[in-house]
Amino acid sequence: MSVPEDDRQAEATDQPIACLTEVPPALATPPEATQPNEENKPPQCPPASAFAPEPPSDGLISIQISCSNSERGVDELAGQLSLDEDMPWENRVREAADRDGETLVTAGPMPAEDLAVTFERLAQVAATVDCDCSTVHTQYLPAKKGSGTPDQATSHVLVRKQPSQGHHLDLRVAVVGNVDAGKSTLVGVLTGPVSFLDDGRGLARSRVLRHKHEAETGRTSSIAEDQHMRLGTKGDCLATEKHAKKATAEQSEAAKVVSFIDLAGHERYLRTTVYGLTAHEPDYVMVVVGANHGITRMTKEHVGMAIALNVPLFVVVTKVDLCPEPVMKETMKQLSRLLKLPGARKQPYIVRGDDDLMIAVKGFGKSAIAPVFTISSVDGTNVPLLRRFFNLMPSRRSWAAQDKFPTEFLIDQFFNVPGSGLVLAGTLLSGLVALNQLLLMGPNAHGKFNPVTIKSIHHMRTPVNALLPGQSGAFVVRSRSKAHVREFGIRKGMVLLDPSTNPNATRSFLCDVVVLHSQTTMRVNYQPILYARNVRQCVRIATMDKEVLRTGVRAKVTFEFMFRPEFLVVGSKVLFTEGKTKAIGTIRELLT
Repeated sequence: MSVPEDDRQAEATDQPIACLTEVPPALATPPEATQPNEENKPPQCPPASAFAPEPPSDGLISIQISCSNSERGVDELAGQLSLDEDMPWENRVREAADRDGETLVTAGPMPAEDLAVTFERLAQVAATVDCDCSTVHTQYLPAKKGSGTPDQATSHVLVRKQPSQGHHLDLRVAVVGNVDAGKSTLVGVLTGPVSFLDDGRGLARSRVLRHKHEAETGRTSSIAEDQHMRLGTKGDCLATEKHAKKATAEQSEAAKVVSFIDLAGHERYLRTTVYGLTAHEPDYVMVVVGANHGITRMTKEHVGMAIALNVPLFVVVTKVDLCPEPVMKETMKQLSRLLKLPGARKQPYIVRGDDDLMIAVKGFGKSAIAPVFTISSVDGTNVPLLRRFFNLMPSRRSWAAQDKFPTEFLIDQFFNVPGSGLVLAGTLLSGLVALNQLLLMGPNAHGKFNPVTIKSIHHMRTPVNALLPGQSGAFVVRSRSKAHVREFGIRKGMVLLDPSTNPNATRSFLCDVVVLHSQTTMRVNYQPILYARNVRQCVRIATMDKEVLRTGVRAKVTFEFMFRPEFLVVGSKVLFTEGKTKAIGTIRELLT
């Protein structure tokens, strides 16, 4: 039985999808693998499973440098400071910084004199690849009494490439959490000047909310992705007040840009939140928990979705200035219990200072560590610590290497601007987009791609000549044919592609699927809502290699789109839901 498109693709839903932390026993980790370690002890990486996040790329590489003889000169010192016999540490630093845009160098432990010489040499090496050096933290280890050895020190140095011609590091962080947890307020504080804090009456969130009804109710109902934290080469915040109007200079000086994707927390807008997590390609997920509210059902939903999509997550507990100590302890206990469930297998790691921060940065995304910050957006408790975490947070993708591939731009918003025409907004996954470039836009309702020309490009509200991989932007497009561009049937889920790829729309495709939770059995002709990148549409199960699908079952399933063909890519993650049913999968083959 077919379902009307308007009903199947409604933004709101009365029934939240089931929590992914309720993992069936067949997929859970053995009990011994979930035993908690001592508090704030870095745990070992959990066993690999379908739910474990993929390790991030080496966007931030830690290189150990040590020396015990303070009398050696720079040249001799450089010869001794190597990780292996074939490549000196200087070459490792040059390659990592030039390839990834930044790297974290750990020098020590060594005497203070040697540390100063090492930093001087490191600055010289960084200058050869147009990078700046800054010491982010130094740890001191006093010598034992009577040992006759000098005090030791370990220094963590950030090497970051200087911005040039619009090139800067991009990091995308999705912000999720229960309604009234303080998500928009936190984003407003982080994207503002260092001294900016909330007044407790909605000042910070007013910088983020997009619609009048959001400001009146204080609840986010849309996807706000135009909030950016701009950082310099040494981690300094470049944000200015809105009335200062220094956006152009601010962008040119930014060496790293952290883009926040502020998502809705109310269960009425759960499908909008799922679409934001799948369509906007976040590098990390920031789960915001109100200290006075504790862990709610929607918090569990958001944590489960992040784990299912293999996106590393960390937790920020807000409103600690309002929360009594017994309630705070209970919230932290609930959070620890949630993260250690068999479906999550995370080890919460409370970050209280810079020493904890360095451990969290090095283990985040590479092990089971889930950093936990306790902050207040009103009195500023631990907000500077959270800012330093974003400064040191490594990239998960090597965007610099994507500019060699054909252009692929995901469209997730569109507008008709009087006097300008059709404006498309989204994320560039690969290739470059320049002014007057010819691209194919589609597929429309008939699976056809239409040629368009890029007439204007904006990035972070500033006109630019080109958009680079990993960046979000907006284009003004013109039709290359006699038909007006509005006649192409523009909608969310379309893409802009290079004409050389000869793209084809897909009506049916084969997936490897695992059912995470289902209160019923799924058979042929079952119709869930499928999310795949920026695609959201009702699909039908055409065939499968099992008679029925239940919780914990893995199967090969052929899906068919119900209303129109879409552009898909083999290997993409898919998430499909229906009521409290939830399943994940991977596209293996495009059929028709």
